[in-house]
Amino acid sequence: MTGWLLLVLGCPGDPPDPPVEDTQAWPAQDPDFPGEPLAAPALLRRISLDLRGQLPQVDDLARVEADPAAVDDLIDAYLADPAWRDRLVDLFAEQWLTRVDGFNIDYTDYHLEPALEHPLDRAIGEEPLRLLAHVATEDLPWTDAVTADYTVAHDLLAAVWPLDYPAGETGWQVARYTDGRPAGGVLMTNGLWWRYYTTPNNYNRTRAAALARLLLCDDYLQRPIAFEAPSILEREDVNAATRELESCAGCHSTLDPMASALFGFWWFDLYDTAEMTRYHPEREQLGQVYLEMAPSWYGVPMAGPADLGRFVAADSRFPACTVARLATSLWRRDTDASDFTALKELEDYFEDHELRYGELVRAVLHSDDYRVGALSDGATDLAADRLVTSRILSAEQLASVIEQLTGFRWTWDDRDELANDEHGYRILAGGLDGIDVARPAIHPTLTRTLVIKRLGQAGADAAVRGELVDGGERLLFGDALTLDLRPGDEAFDAELTRLHTRLFGAAPSAERLAADLAFWTQVAAAADAQTAWTSLVAVLLRDPAFWTY
Repeated sequence: MTGWLLLVLGCPGDPPDPPVEDTQAWPAQDPDFPGEPLAAPALLRRISLDLRGQLPQVDDLARVEADPAAVDDLIDAYLADPAWRDRLVDLFAEQWLTRVDGFNIDYTDYHLEPALEHPLDRAIGEEPLRLLAHVATEDLPWTDAVTADYTVAHDLLAAVWPLDYPAGETGWQVARYTDGRPAGGVLMTNGLWWRYYTTPNNYNRTRAAALARLLLCDDYLQRPIAFEAPSILEREDVNAATRELESCAGCHSTLDPMASALFGFWWFDLYDTAEMTRYHPEREQLGQVYLEMAPSWYGVPMAGPADLGRFVAADSRFPACTVARLATSLWRRDTDASDFTALKELEDYFEDHELRYGELVRAVLHSDDYRVGALSDGATDLAADRLVTSRILSAEQLASVIEQLTGFRWTWDDRDELANDEHGYRILAGGLDGIDVARPAIHPTLTRTLVIKRLGQAGADAAVRGELVDGGERLLFGDALTLDLRPGDEAFDAELTRLHTRLFGAAPSAERLAADLAFWTQVAAAADAQTAWTSLVAVLLRDPAFWTY
């Protein structure tokens, strides 16, 4: 026994074990992948736009061109950038569809000023998204997204909802509801269930279906069913029909018990402010009355809504769905059965890293499908249809990157024109409204081209006026450029080359540089240097090399 203990524990004088090398074991690359990776500068541009909605600095592009391995250091820097949290909210919005232009309750019901109409709708829709982004960026276990005893709320929401919000703070802050709702992360947010509301007679079934689709990637509406309408209509007891008819029971046997756990959010009047503002713990048991089913999770009994988040967190489909949704967002395509191996490797990596969302993001950024920039020789038509070698900027990315470069944000009466459709151009720019359009555009359209044209013109005017005329902070142009410089001056030519690198991620060819110089000269001769720079920048911002990545 003593010898065995010495073998296991070692002798007092034994040297320490050598340190374990800290290496990052990314999921394996596929040697038969039918695509070629992007060069390091183009890859950094893609990563920066996806993680921050911003272009990388020229110095960072030069850094990764000299040392491609430096991309990993910059990924770490981007994930620590506050812009990542806002960008993550945009990515979640594409999946969760809660950021809509209006709800059953609006600013008038809370006696707010008309100027707060858009900010209130925006805050309501972003509440669940901000909670998800908080868990992701604070390096918390992803299960906190469905088990946390807090939400993330804006001060505008704290003024009208029952929230314990930090005194003296503004903006998005961690807060807690005070109306008796149990812990459950996003599952207990007003913002989620205001978007996915239920009619009094639907008894939360639509909500249960939304829950399964969003968190488990289990879409009840995609399940094949076959029944004759009279078989339902002739029944006086709909609940009995959903249990007894084989075509109905396959879904309702699991859907209805989930719906039974959501009656704290069940409202008698879908337009009553008091009904919708508060959670109703006194109604939690009504699911057993109206649905005649006790709460359960795919056949396993739950004590009530307090168990709901824990059951989601323990479901193996929850991390798998999280992986598939992030891959869809960053690969810019749907995933299917052919992605099983790649997704399973990402899921294993996610679980090995304690369900930290940031680690999952890093893994997806290292995947073949993310880094692909061109098809390999001999790639099949199927590969050509699947691989997204070039993406277009979303409406949110367009707004963000133009503001980064020029300081211009397209607003009208305090409304962000690329963030709404009632008064703005979000869908026209390729965005989604969460109701009629549920997916961002992946191909250029005529309306998008028109929006980019006007956005580029306004941004160019703001940059030239602010920086070259009024002497403001240089966001777009280098410090050496003035309106007195002309083509042939060293600083002028250097600035044009720098602009190309800044906007497109690569220096211009000699032919492109000559064409731009000729264009500038022609406009300056007809007008002046200010107009020439405004016109040239507007043209550069309309170039497909700018709004693709």
